[in-house]
This record gives sequence, structure tokens and C-alpha cells, in this order.
Amino acid sequence: MPGFTEGEGAEEFIEALKGAVVPRDRKAKGRDLLPPVLLLADGERAAAHAHQAMRGLRRMLYPDGAKRVPYAALGPDEIRAAAGRRPLTLDLGRELCVDVPRRTGRLRLTDFFLTRDIVEQALDPRAPEPDGRALRDHCYAQRIARGPLLRALWTLGGDSAEGGTAGPGWVAELRRLLMRPLFQLLPRWWWGRRRTRLLLRSTRRGWYADWRRISHGRTAEDFFENATRLLRAERGRDPEAAVGRWEELLLHALLADLRRAARPGRISPWRRRRRTRCVFLLELPEGAAGAAAGERFLERYAEAARDTRCAAVVVVAASPAGAVGVSRADGAASSPADGATAGESGGLGRAAARLRGASGMPSRAPRPLRAALPAPVPEPEGLDLDPVSPRTFRLGPVAELALTGVVVAALLSAPGVWLLDRVTDEPDRGCLGGASSEVVAGRPELSADSPRKQYEDARRLIREENARVDREVGDGDGTARTVVHIGSDVAADQEGQRYNAAVPELRGIALAQRALNDEARNDSQKVWLRVDSRNAGDDFANAPRIARQVAEDARKKGSRIIGVVGFSKSLKQTQEAVRILGGARIPVVGTTATADLMQVDGYYRRVAPTDSREAAIEADFARRGNIMDDGTGSCSPARAAVVVKDPRDLYSDEIGTLFAERFGARPFTLEYTPGGRSGGIAQGPGQDGVARKDSIGELADAVCERVIANPRTVVYWASRALQFSAFLDDFGDNTACEGRKLTVLGGNDLTTAALAGEYADRPWLRLYHTVHVLPAGHPRLSDIAKKFNADYARDFGSHDLWRDDGRAALAYDAMQLMAEAANRAFRSTDNVERSNVQIGLDNGIRKQGASGYLDVGRGRSVPRDKPLVILHHTDRGSEPVLYCGAFTQNPAGRATHWGPQGKFSCPRDS
Repeated sequence: MPGFTEGEGAEEFIEALKGAVVPRDRKAKGRDLLPPVLLLADGERAAAHAHQAMRGLRRMLYPDGAKRVPYAALGPDEIRAAAGRRPLTLDLGRELCVDVPRRTGRLRLTDFFLTRDIVEQALDPRAPEPDGRALRDHCYAQRIARGPLLRALWTLGGDSAEGGTAGPGWVAELRRLLMRPLFQLLPRWWWGRRRTRLLLRSTRRGWYADWRRISHGRTAEDFFENATRLLRAERGRDPEAAVGRWEELLLHALLADLRRAARPGRISPWRRRRRTRCVFLLELPEGAAGAAAGERFLERYAEAARDTRCAAVVVVAASPAGAVGVSRADGAASSPADGATAGESGGLGRAAARLRGASGMPSRAPRPLRAALPAPVPEPEGLDLDPVSPRTFRLGPVAELALTGVVVAALLSAPGVWLLDRVTDEPDRGCLGGASSEVVAGRPELSADSPRKQYEDARRLIREENARVDREVGDGDGTARTVVHIGSDVAADQEGQRYNAAVPELRGIALAQRALNDEARNDSQKVWLRVDSRNAGDDFANAPRIARQVAEDARKKGSRIIGVVGFSKSLKQTQEAVRILGGARIPVVGTTATADLMQVDGYYRRVAPTDSREAAIEADFARRGNIMDDGTGSCSPARAAVVVKDPRDLYSDEIGTLFAERFGARPFTLEYTPGGRSGGIAQGPGQDGVARKDSIGELADAVCERVIANPRTVVYWASRALQFSAFLDDFGDNTACEGRKLTVLGGNDLTTAALAGEYADRPWLRLYHTVHVLPAGHPRLSDIAKKFNADYARDFGSHDLWRDDGRAALAYDAMQLMAEAANRAFRSTDNVERSNVQIGLDNGIRKQGASGYLDVGRGRSVPRDKPLVILHHTDRGSEPVLYCGAFTQNPAGRATHWGPQGKFSCPRDS
């Protein structure tokens, strides 16, 4: 979509502008006044640059031949033609009402239309000098032309000025004496009296009295008499000054109407559709007269918005930097500015921050935000301007009102009451899970090889591929760089494999390295990759030391290191390692570490969804999904929650806290640290609903007490999988809950053990847990994911332990992300240095991955709407009961709803 070119702060400004036009908080458009924005284009083709930017903004609001939000736009020719002759608000208000967004109802701008009729009368040199009654009659005639009801009444009163019609004498006399007063004179008198009451006497809607500095109340004079005196006074003034005064009047009227239209409401179908702000777009011309008209509008808009307390409008103007009395975009001095243009200067990033930070109604009129447009660049790829996406409606307000009336009438009837009882008495009680049509993640087979052999086999694949790179590049055919992998040590035995990610992560990296080097063999514009895999010890105990070694090696002359991938766990030691690498300015792409706190600087990115996204989806799932089994085969949503977490574990403490915040209903938290004691802290609940336990047995007893007190209590397990197995052993036979149903919702740490059947022999357990990929063979998988699954099955077996747990796919995608940044640096600069790779990551990458669509836009550290799947643990295997996110780039591959018949909406990233 044409518009803004790539430049500093451009994407941030567009996102902030979209957030201002379609605010997430429905009350914001009636509360937070936004300053107008003035975009300045510099250079020889400044006018063309400003036109291109405004065209992009218009298409963002009008992408498919219909307005997405109410907006009005004026081009340079229109502004130049109106300069000094007529107010710009006349054209803005008229266009605002044309082609309103579909099924939102027309805008009722009663005060604006009235003042427009007055102003057009004042601007007409042929119009006679009016008095109050003549002005009222003129405005009422215009009002009749716009309203079918008043027009019908006037027609009933007779078409002639005397009210007479053709017919016998006594009939015509009767119509003149009875019909005209009843259907013409009385409605006109009442209409004029109501204008006076609303605009002069009312303290709530009397904006005109405030503008004219007239006291409110019953002593106020007639509105049309006062308007007549204003009209006579302005006719005697300088024409340009009079136009400015009419601009003020029209702006006050229009903004007062828009403020009333934007008031939030849940009953009126019209108000429920007013979910966006209106937008005014002005492209100021290069000429002095046209620019002055634009300056006059910006100057008076801010004052009128403050006076009427209207926050329902976004104003964006674009102008060549030399056309208005402002400083040039490059900082060179220009002529001093007055009024509107003496606003705040800065780049697009600062303007975006001011738009996002606008709060409340300021005591003074907000100054315009001046921002320099980024200079056009010759690159073919411009900034991708997606259109605004406000909520759409299937019915218009009138149709909805009629349908509501029909429904209410039906409900008030006997069949309606019966139907309401049926719906109320028999809610959906089907349990989430058990759908035979879903593809399940089947039970894997544990390998006969020892964990150490599987680990060394994966490292051997990487060494062989490194040797291939040396051969190919040694012949002078290609460019090679090194990606360092930092992973944990492998488990000591097969049992430990269920809780360890070292082997699948190495396998995913090996598969990605082979695929990427195959691409480099076929394309000379792509980089060959070596992988330097370094073992950080058990649970990443040596991660900070390894990170220092990598930083030291990267600083050596001739180093080919371009980045680091790995860190499969969110731990304090991996967080410290990421901080060390960031200090050395080494790009890092994480694999399965999900904690938000891992984001310590701008050099870290990850391909797994964050804890905040996972907790939001899980909390929504627990609150709304039928997951609590009452023992009869029926299920219902959870009404209470017990959160189990380890306060000393970075991942466990963060995701447990986030789930408690998003679930609501004040969940109770149990803290347990393996091998640690409470340190003398009192046991039992504290003031904040937290209790600390010293042993697994105490933890199981505390959970049992909560489940007995409220059977609809879900246990959210935020601790590690090894402790979960010990907890189940004690809960099943050492507590008072023996034989009682227990529903547990857990994170990705439980996935491998659950898929391996670790919890299959507990019929009283209803377990849901998250994973980052859909099972192999699922119809929503992308072509890239299908190929990855086929390659994995060919090399490691179709029943391998980690085929469906997502760890290998995330490691594969981490390498893909790093390689894409390296290839872009190579194509654009022919220099694959770490700084250029970091620039490639900063500029944003959109790429289809094995675990989903990698939409890592500019300034983002994690893919937008990264897929998350919740599996239900069954005897047949683990079946998906919720999957949300962007599995593919095309809309068909984006899961936006979950539950029976897609009843619930998936949480989406901002």
C-alpha cells in the first residue's frame, strides 16, 4: 500500500495513529484529547512527498472502496480555493457525512448543519440583511429539506406561503385557518424555541452561549436574534477575519456534535457502533494563501476541541516544510511561526509517543505536534501500511433495533418464556477434549540408545555439516559465518530425558543448518553457516561463563561469529548470559525460553510466545472452557484456582504471577522450592493469599484442602515437570482427596513428560498442558511445518519422543531467523558483520517457520500472535482443545477463535 517509506519512527507512528483512531479503551475517545499532528516534508520534491504520505493515510482509512472510519480529507487545491473565502470546516463536515462506514448509521450533526446554514447565508453577498425571524425561517426551510417528518408536516399544511391549496372556497379557508397553524407554524415555532433552549439556556449543550460568553438560564435571549447580531457584526469586518470567525463557529458546532456522537453506550445500537474517532486529513499547498488557511484551521481546532471537550477527532496535516511558518525538518531556521504552527517539534517517534501518552482533557489548547517525514528511499520495499480494522457489524442500527424488538416481543410471549427457561436450565456441559475427529499426538517410543549417545549423534550431524561448509567455501565458492549454540547438558538417563530439551534442540539446529546450507549452495546471495555448539552444563549452570567466552571469541580479529541461538530455559543464569551477550552487542535468538524477563536488551529475540501471552490464553481457557469434571461426565468452567510456583525460578515465578493476575477471582498461590525451606517464614496464607510449603507432601495437602472447599478449583502448575510427578504421587494416595477428580492446567514444561505417557496411569487426573506446535498430521499445519515433520521423522523416527513437543521446531525457526538476517545483510551490504545482522533483525523479519508464522516486525522481540496450543491428556494421546495464533501467513491459517463452534475469541497481541 503506498504511503510512508521506511524511516526512523515511521512504523511506530503508524501503529500509534491506528491506536488513536481505533482505541482499545472505548472511553478514550470521550476522554483523552489528542493534539493535531503536522507532518513536514523536506527536499526538492517536498510537495510530492507530502502527497504520497497523505495518500497512504487515506488508503489506510479507505482500503476497499468503503470508509473503515468516518473521515474527511481536503487536498491542496481545495484548501487553496477556500483560502480567505470560506471556512475549511464547511467542506470537512460535508465530507464527513458522505459514505459513512457500513452498518454504523448516519452521523447526526444537528448543530453543525444549523450553523452551516447560517454561515452560508452570511457568505452569500446576494442575501438580504436578515432579522431574527427571517433567519429562523430560512434555517427551518433548510431543516425541512433534510428531514422527512418535518417535510411531511409542512406538506400537510399547504404548499403556498398562505397555506392555501386548490379547491372550493370554504375548504381552502378551512385549511388556511386550521392546517397551516397546526402543521407549519407550530412546528417551526417549537423548533426555534428548542434551538434557543439547547444552545443558549442549557448548561450541558449550550456551547454557543459559552462561545459568545452569554450566561445560561431562562433569561437568555433568542438564539436567532443573537445569531443575527453576529452576522451583521461580521459583515462589517475584514472578509478574511470574518472567515476566521466563522471557522471558529463551525468548528465549535461540529466538535460539539461529534462529542455527543462519540459518547460510549451499551444500549443504543447507534452509540455501540461509534467505536472509533473521526479523522481529518489536510494536505496543505505550497502557496502562502493556502498554507495560511491550513494554519488558521489548526490554530482554531485545538481551541475549539478544548472548549467543547471533544476528544473524538484525530487531525493530521501534511505540508512542505517551507509552506508553513515552521522550522525546516532538518533543523535549518525558517520564518517564525505564530499560532498553531508554533507547536512541539520532533521526529515521528516522538509524535507517536505523544499520541500514545495523551490522557485527559488539558487546561490549555494542545499545541500541534510537528514531525518530519522520513526521506523517500530508492528501495522497492516501503512501509507496509495495513488498513485500520475496527469492529464490523452484520446489521445496521435500524435493523438491529427492529430485530431486538422482535426478540423482546417473542421472549415476553409464552413460547419465549419457555425457550428462555430451556436455554437457562440446560447450558452446554460438554467437556473440552474427547473429540474423536481431532488429530492426537500419539504415544512416543523411548529410544534404545542412551541419552548421551542421542546427544552425541546430534552433535555429529552438526560437525559433518561444518565439514561440508569448510569444503564448499574452501573452494572459493561462497561466504560462511558461524552461529554459536548455547545449550544445556543432556540428561543422565532415559527417565531424565522427559524433562530435558538438549537433544531435540540440537536436532532442530542440525536440520535447519542442513536446509540453510542447501539454499546457500543454490543461491550465491546466501550465507553458509557453521554451528559452534557449546555445552553450558546441567540446567545451564555455566551459561554466564560460556557467554563471556563467546563474547571474548567474537572480539578477536577475524572472528566469523554473527550471533547466538539457544537458551531453552528461562533461568536466572540464562538471563545473565543473555545480558552478557547483549553487552557485547551479539545478536541472540532464543528457542523455548518464554519468560518476559529474559528480554534484558534490544539484542535478544525469541521464537517462542512469551509468558504474558501464554498466561493470558491459559487464564481465558480456564475461565471460559468446560474443563472441570464433576464426576458424571459433565464439565463446567473453573470458578477458583490454586497456583503452584517456585519463587526462585525465573520462569515459574513469572508465569504463575501472570496467570493469577489474568484469571481474576483472587487465586490462591502456593510457593514451593525444591530442596529449600521457607527460611523461618510463617506457614499458611498471608495477607496476599500466598502460602509457602517446605515439602511436596505439605503442598499436596494444601491443594487438597482447596479442592475440597471448592470442587470447581483448577490447579495451575507453574513449577517444573519433575516436581509435578512427585506431587501426583503424594496427592493420589497420601491426602484426603484420594479418588477425587483433579483438574490441572500446566505450561510447556510438562509437555514432553505428558506426551511420553508419564501421567497416563492416573484416571482421576484431568490434565491440560500447552505446546508450541500442532501434532504432526494436523490439517492446519503449513507446508514448511509438514516438510519439517517429514525430515524429522526420516532422520529420527516417526515415533520419536520429541516429534510433537515443539522444541526441535523452535530451534529450527531460531536458526531460520538468524540466517534470514544474515542473508539480508549480505545482499544489501556484501558484509555479514554482527552489526549488520542486528540491523536486519531490528528492521523486522516476516517468514514462515516450522512452528508458525514468524511475524517479527520492526522493534518487536517476539513474533506477533505466535501460535500456542493447549493439549488434553487422554489414553489415546494428547489432543488439541485450543489452538490460537498465526500458523501461516494467509488469513485461513490464523486461528482466531476456540471452543465449541468457535464460541470464544483468541487473545491477540497488540
